[in-house]
Amino acid sequence: AWFVYRGDGANVTFDPPQFKIHPDYRDHSNSPWSPGWEAPELPPGGRFPVNVTFSEPGAYVLRVLATDGGLTGHRDVAVTVR
Repeated sequence: AWFVYRGDGANVTFDPPQFKIHPDYRDHSNSPWSPGWEAPELPPGGRFPVNVTFSEPGAYVLRVLATDGGLTGHRDVAVTVR
């Protein structure tokens, strides 16, 4: 899942919507911690394309979080929107 780790703007949209990156144990909450949640199927080529839209210019750090339900990893990407 991609999310804004740091940034100037308040409205950043990811398409497709990303799963929650914090524990949410409610049913159907789109969280890896919720009952019945399943990781999306791996697409051909092993890549999950995501588009991001920024509502205002600024400096952002986007973080991608990967989990298989047990192991978790992340990477940060700095983005400047003009």
